[in-house]
Amino acid sequence: MFNKKFLIGFGIVALVLLAGLFIIGYLDSDDTPALPPPKPPVKKISVYVSGQVKNISVVELEDTGNLRAVDAVNKVGGLTDLADASAVNLAAPITDGQHIHIPTKEIFLQSTRASDSSDLININTADVEELATLKGIGMALAQRIIDYREQNGAFKSIDELKNVRGIGDKKFNAFKDKITI
Repeated sequence: MFNKKFLIGFGIVALVLLAGLFIIGYLDSDDTPALPPPKPPVKKISVYVSGQVKNISVVELEDTGNLRAVDAVNKVGGLTDLADASAVNLAAPITDGQHIHIPTKEIFLQSTRASDSSDLININTADVEELATLKGIGMALAQRIIDYREQNGAFKSIDELKNVRGIGDKKFNAFKDKITI
C-alpha cells in the first residue's frame, strides 16, 4: 500500500517534529527559582505627643501593628521629671492622628492664702472648666494656661499667670482675688 520510501520519509518527519517539540519544551522550562513577592510598603502613622515630655512634637512611627503610647513617648525623648506617668496608660495601643498628652504631677505648694483658699481656684491644679469660670477667661485661654503650666512647671506665684499669652494686667486684675497656687 504505502511504499517504503514514503514510510521512511514520514517517519523522519515525525521524528523531527517530536524532537523539535521536545527541544522547545526543554528550552521553555525555567529552572531559575521564582523571585519572592515584593514587600508591601511600610505603613507609617503620625502621633502628636505633648505635655511633660522632653520634646513636644508630632512623631512618625512605622506601624508594626503593635505600637503603644510608650513608643511615641520614647521617640520624643521620654518623660520629664514633672511628668505624671500614672495618669496615662503608656501600654495603650496608638493609631494614626492620635494625641498623647502627658500631664504634670499635681504639686501642692504652700501659699500665704492657704487658710482662706477654699473658694479660690488653684491655678496649678485646676482643669480647663475650672479656669474658664474666671472672669475674662474662656475655654481657649484656659487651655493656654494649662499648656503653659505643663511646659514650664507649676506656677510659683499668681503673677506668673501674666506670662500666658492673652493675659495682661487688666484681665489679671479682674480675677486675681479668685485664684491661688
